[in-house]
Amino acid sequence: MTGQGTNLPYKVALEIDIDCEELLDAIGLDYTRSESDDTQNIVELELDYAGFNDVFEQSVLALTNEQTLGTALLNPELGEYTTKVSVTTPQGDTICFS
Repeated sequence: MTGQGTNLPYKVALEIDIDCEELLDAIGLDYTRSESDDTQNIVELELDYAGFNDVFEQSVLALTNEQTLGTALLNPELGEYTTKVSVTTPQGDTICFS
């Protein structure tokens, strides 16, 4: 089944440096502390097919990294602090930028 044919979400996890924890609090984003790296907070998002395509189909893979995706998904300031972006597709594949 293709991504377009399923209603299951794309799960996105953004790892963001704890130095900007106050900014996450100020804009009301939920986050958890990373279990594997205590210098990182994790923001989890769920995107439908259209939301996923809005961000990822417009990204030129040769120019895309975790910071450009953090900017597109959150905002430019948080994008600067994004150290890793992992996407789990409805089919169970994982795409990782770090």
